[in-house]
Amino acid sequence: MKKISVVLFSLILTACAVSVSENGTYTTPIQKPTSSFSTNQGFSEQRLLRINAKMQEYIDDGKLAGITTLVSRNNQTVHFAAQGMQDIAASKPMQQDTIFRIYSMSKPITTVAALTLWEQGKFHMNDPIAMYLPELANLKVYVSGSGETMIVEDAKSPLRIIDLFTHTAGFSYGFTGSEVDKIYRASPMMQGKATRENVLSELSKIPLNHQPGTQWNYGVNTDVIGFLVEKLSGMKLGEYMQKEIFSPLKMNDTAFYVSADKAARMAQIYGPNKDGKTIVYAAPLGDFLSEPAVHNGGGGLTSTINDYYIFTQMLLNGGQYNGSRILGTKAVEYLSSNHLPDKLMPFQASSPGEGYGLTMSVTVDHNEALIMGSTGDYGWGGAASTYFRIDPEENLIVIMMAQFLPSAYYPIRHDFKNTAYQALVE
Repeated sequence: MKKISVVLFSLILTACAVSVSENGTYTTPIQKPTSSFSTNQGFSEQRLLRINAKMQEYIDDGKLAGITTLVSRNNQTVHFAAQGMQDIAASKPMQQDTIFRIYSMSKPITTVAALTLWEQGKFHMNDPIAMYLPELANLKVYVSGSGETMIVEDAKSPLRIIDLFTHTAGFSYGFTGSEVDKIYRASPMMQGKATRENVLSELSKIPLNHQPGTQWNYGVNTDVIGFLVEKLSGMKLGEYMQKEIFSPLKMNDTAFYVSADKAARMAQIYGPNKDGKTIVYAAPLGDFLSEPAVHNGGGGLTSTINDYYIFTQMLLNGGQYNGSRILGTKAVEYLSSNHLPDKLMPFQASSPGEGYGLTMSVTVDHNEALIMGSTGDYGWGGAASTYFRIDPEENLIVIMMAQFLPSAYYPIRHDFKNTAYQALVE
C-alpha cells in the first residue's frame, strides 16, 4: 500500500515556512498579455484593462511569475488575460490551458459531489458523521493542558455532517501553535506514516479544538466529506467526480493528478525566499503527476481556468451548464447561503462582512466587507494564489489562477476583485 504523505494537510503550505530552491532568483521575461474582451455586458473596456495593468505590476516587480484572470457576466466572458510565465526557467508563457494546483478550490467541487448524494437522500445534514464513518465516533474535545497532562472531555453533541461543511466541527489543520495543532503536526497523518485504511482512525485520536458547532475553525473537514462521498458512492472520490461532474460538464483537465500527456502544461510553483525574492518552491505537497493513494477532497485537485469557469458557471446557473444539470436550484441556494449564527460572524477577523456557506465564504454585508462586491457573493481560494467569486446579484464570475505560496503573502486577490468590479459601469 502506497503510504500517505500529509494526506489531510491540504493547506499547511499556507502557514508553514516556505521551502524553496535557493540556487538563484529569476528575472521574469516581459510577456505581453494574451487577452480577449467583450464590452456588451455592462463593462468598460478601458477599465477592464486595469486588471491587466495591476497584475502586470506583480509580474514586473518579480512577485509573480505569471497569472491568468477571467471575468464573466451573463454567461459571457468579458475579460480573459494570460500574463507572465508558466515556467520561468523553461521560458514557457502562461496560457489559457495552463494547469494549476488549485488546493482548497478543490473544496467546492467536493461539496458539489457530496450534495449530489444529499439530493438522492443518501444522508441528512443533521446526521452524525459516525453513522457513515464509525471511526469518528466517541471523539474527545480539548479542555486544557498539554502532553500527558492534557485534559479532554466528551463531545456534548454528535459531530454532524453540516458541521463538516461549515468548518465548525472542531477539526484543524495544525496551522497554529495551539496544543491541539501540535498534536496534528506530530500525527502519523502528517508524518507520512498513515495508510488509506487507518487515516480516519488516526484522526479520531486527536481531540477536537472545541465542542462541535460552537466555533469556526479551518481544518480537515472537507477531506472527511471526501471519505463520506466514497463510502456512500462505493467509488473513489475522483472516479465519482468524473462520473457526476467532470464528464457531464466536459471539465477535461480537472483531476487529482496530471497525466503524462498533459504534464508540460502544469505551471511551476513559486514562493518567497528569506529575502522576499520569488524563487522556485521545492516541495509543492505531492508531485501531482501520479495518482495519489488518497483523493484529497480538501486540496488535491488540479485544474485550468477554463474548467473552473465551467464549474462556477454551473453554480451561477442554478446547477446546470450547457444542457447538463449537476444540482437542483435549491441545493445551490443552500450551498451559497450563510449557515453561521450571528455570534460566529465574521468567521475570521480578516473577513469582515462575511459569513460561511458550505466550504465557501459568503458576503452577508458588502458595506462591511472592505472590498468591492455584492451582498450574497460567494467563493474561496487556494493556497497557491488561486481564487474565485460568484456574484448572483450581478450574474458575475471572477477567477484568477497563479502558483505562488503562500496565498496571503501579497494582496493579489483583493487587487484582482477590486479591479474587476471597478470596470462594471452598467
